[in-house]
Amino acid sequence: MKKKTFCIILEYCGGAKTDALFQKLSKWNPDYNIHILDNASVNNRCSYITHQNLSNTGIGGGIKDCLRFARNSRAEYLFFMTNDIIPINEIDIGHLEQIIIHHQDIVQLGVSLTRDSDKQYYPWMINQGENDNRIVRHSDLLCCFLNLDFIESFGGFPDSRSGWGYDWEIGYQARINNKKIVICDAYSIRHVDQNKENAQQIRDTKFMELKEVYNKKYGDYKVIEPSL
Repeated sequence: MKKKTFCIILEYCGGAKTDALFQKLSKWNPDYNIHILDNASVNNRCSYITHQNLSNTGIGGGIKDCLRFARNSRAEYLFFMTNDIIPINEIDIGHLEQIIIHHQDIVQLGVSLTRDSDKQYYPWMINQGENDNRIVRHSDLLCCFLNLDFIESFGGFPDSRSGWGYDWEIGYQARINNKKIVICDAYSIRHVDQNKENAQQIRDTKFMELKEVYNKKYGDYKVIEPSL
């Protein structure tokens, strides 16, 4: 019987940390196969690789690769995780799957962030402590369900190494199509970027790529820019 959800961790040089994440998720969710896409790690490879890129496609390319694998498996949803998340409590993939199946207007369902996570520009993703499902304007793709038909309805994501703007585009397309992006506070993860060196320069480069990519797709990247 085909599975509705394809689960995958996007991996790059995570090694033992990715192994630990895989082991936890697999133990918590024995009815789901957790796949791992290794995005051409140069060292510190994990032990549970199921899919392998011969050259690194970046975060954006890795997301698109995972979406393609999910569709090729004939799934309806992708449960996507980056390898650098730290689950704070047990993530029940089946529970999240039931939420998105029974609420067809939800096109992205993510988990919340701890207050000490580094994503301070997503304050609405911080766990509110009430175990609620909250509608938000847009959500980082760190750990989330995506509706594959919806992503394909706007032509999928454009090529981008950083993947910056992908969450904006989902938010924009959700708004104009009366769909919802939801954060589930029943689950929480921590995310801390270890790459502090040249952080501002890296952000500037990624934002320049965002503008170039989405100027090309929409005529002006500000079309998808969320209203804050």
